[in-house]
Amino acid sequence: MAAAIRLFCFPHAGGGTAAYWPWAGTLGSEIEVVPVPLPGREARIAEPAHRRMDSLAEQITRELAPSFDRPYAFFGHSMGAALAWEIGRRSAPLGVIASARRAPQLPTRRRLMSELPDEQFIAELGRLEGTPAEVLENPELVELLLPTLRADFALSEGFVAPTGQKLHCPVVVMAGEDDSEVDHEELSAWRAATTRSFRHRLFPGGHFYLSGGAPEVRREVRASVLEFAEHANLTHG
Repeated sequence: MAAAIRLFCFPHAGGGTAAYWPWAGTLGSEIEVVPVPLPGREARIAEPAHRRMDSLAEQITRELAPSFDRPYAFFGHSMGAALAWEIGRRSAPLGVIASARRAPQLPTRRRLMSELPDEQFIAELGRLEGTPAEVLENPELVELLLPTLRADFALSEGFVAPTGQKLHCPVVVMAGEDDSEVDHEELSAWRAATTRSFRHRLFPGGHFYLSGGAPEVRREVRASVLEFAEHANLTHG
């Protein structure tokens, strides 16, 4: 029997579908985990990565549209959370789970990584711990991936939502307690990014807390998606 709900998962800057492979089959029979491949990486490495959020969101919305044939929700981590929000404006998800990301209406308050020289840029990637060390220690691989990494950070850092735009579905925000890339105010500001319900929860860890608290995180993701579905049934049933 097909799962009742699809959960489309969007990666962080420089990330890919592999981040969500461990989730497959772990969120319950009701939820189908669908990691979303983006241009410029993995099987799509020959495609240029986008440097603007609106163009990426428009392309991915078109590509995913045939899969919106059953109820669906979005999960996005860091850059992926902003992408989930933008695609959510263009579609009708049951809800959005935004992880480790400032609210979409807020500009970044941090140094722009995308403008750093290569050596400093690579060092910052290592500090964030979102790119495997074996990748950063391989000069040929870094040279191959650097255009996509820079494009992702330019897209992520430059994105600020259009004034007055909101989602019309519930939003759940998740983050690590020790995340140095996003603070409490930036997380709480997601409340203004939707016309529906909002809540947020913190987990042990930093910006990439997802890799450290897997069982607890997955339980929260599952509970949130089922909550979205229940809310939709109460509203529309």
